[in-house]
Amino acid sequence: MWLGSGIALPQGMKRLARKQQAEEPPLTAEQFERAEAAVRDLLAADSVLPEQFWGMHATPNIASGELALMWAVFADGVESYRRNATARSAHGRVEFEEAESWLLTTDWDWPFSFVNLCNVFGFNANGIRWALRRWRHQQRTCAQSSPRRRFRPVIRAA
Repeated sequence: MWLGSGIALPQGMKRLARKQQAEEPPLTAEQFERAEAAVRDLLAADSVLPEQFWGMHATPNIASGELALMWAVFADGVESYRRNATARSAHGRVEFEEAESWLLTTDWDWPFSFVNLCNVFGFNANGIRWALRRWRHQQRTCAQSSPRRRFRPVIRAA
């Protein structure tokens, strides 16, 4: 037998349920709305965005394959810029121009572009560009003021 609550009760419990319903005062409209809202809140699904979920539980691990590759590309680009900033050979100047072009290009479509890698690692791309330009300017002024040094010893034949 079905009662108004939508729950099927065995025959023996029917009398007990009617007795309890008769003893309970009916809910007011306000009480009914509060109870319905509470049940809705309890049964509602919590919506969490993937960024919120993964941001709470895990930070990007630099050892993961994709991030390790991104970091290697980023570090190589910056190191190539620094290593060849004062290059005098044609090969060194070409490498510097490639690195400088990569640093100065704002390409959001390529996943390994300078701006995308800065975004992944939380760096300010313009701040890094400014710091590298300032560093290069200091290197050029130092190179112009001091004579070129030889790194290999001169061996004279006897």
